[in-house]
Amino acid sequence: MADSLPSFTRTIDDDFVTTWYEIREEAIDNILGATVTWAALVGAGCLTPQTGSEIITRTIRYGTVSAENVTEGHVMTPGDPDLETMAIWYWKYIAVNIQRSMIKDQQNAGPSKIKSYVGNRITAARDALEQQLESDIWSAHDSTEANATIQGLNDLVPSYYSGYYDGGTYGGITRANTWAAESNGVYKPSGGTNPWWGNNYYDGTDASVEDDLLDDMKKLYNSIHANQSPPNLLICTQDLFEIYETFAVDISQIIKDESNRLADLGFEVLRFKGKPLIWSKDCTPENGTGFMLMLNTDFIELVYDPMLWFDMTDWKPITYEFDRAAQIILCANLITTQPRRHGRLEYED
Repeated sequence: MADSLPSFTRTIDDDFVTTWYEIREEAIDNILGATVTWAALVGAGCLTPQTGSEIITRTIRYGTVSAENVTEGHVMTPGDPDLETMAIWYWKYIAVNIQRSMIKDQQNAGPSKIKSYVGNRITAARDALEQQLESDIWSAHDSTEANATIQGLNDLVPSYYSGYYDGGTYGGITRANTWAAESNGVYKPSGGTNPWWGNNYYDGTDASVEDDLLDDMKKLYNSIHANQSPPNLLICTQDLFEIYETFAVDISQIIKDESNRLADLGFEVLRFKGKPLIWSKDCTPENGTGFMLMLNTDFIELVYDPMLWFDMTDWKPITYEFDRAAQIILCANLITTQPRRHGRLEYED
């Protein structure tokens, strides 16, 4: 006797799950390598596993102990200064729905049709995850940290443009709220609340971006670097990428990189001071006409839970309908433990 349709539906349930887990590792590589931003972060070794826990925590060292010059009879300055605090981030979840109906199951009976039926829906789900991840990584700065999306690069390195920056917290710690310009015009946190918990910011020369872009980049890069730990990844808007490629005077800065993972994946990579420079179509200004992030990926982590990392849920019937649904879901967040290692170059309107 032929299988009943409900029994056949359960067979298709199994086919979906089996197919997904057969291609899961390759699918993860494809999803995280489909867009230049994620490919760059993964290629830089930013993936950090953490199994379980309600929160992601890191110990942040911010205090210092002062040494003193002493002579005979000197009395040391007493005190036990606070040296460390705890930063706390919360997991963010991304899921894509896969939905099908009993009627479609019936219409796609047969080995050849089932394979195509399952494959098409899984491919659509994978494409949706690619688009959502790239959108999230460039989502608007959320000073409350309450947004459901992954805390993206605009949260790691927010704009300090007057009238736009709205402070708030990062990792549960109040962000620096006072800045001072160095002699070269680059702003750094200075005084006020938590001056150790903020990034570098430079308001570029708006009137002549073509002439001044390279000088502006050098100023910000060197201020972040401070002969200690330089940025090792630069990401910008398309217009700044093209200006850099066209107008940078020193041709040695514009070496098209064809020897790293990004180039292997088909992305165009230029170099600035030997560091990769890329652009993303989703890197769009929240303020002004263009911007560039200078990141030190040694202090950036994409923390993910291996127990919930592109996993498929059970199929569930939808009440009062002929449809069934399952989800592919992942759990992660993007964090930085040293905002001062990053900088933002911005050109305002």
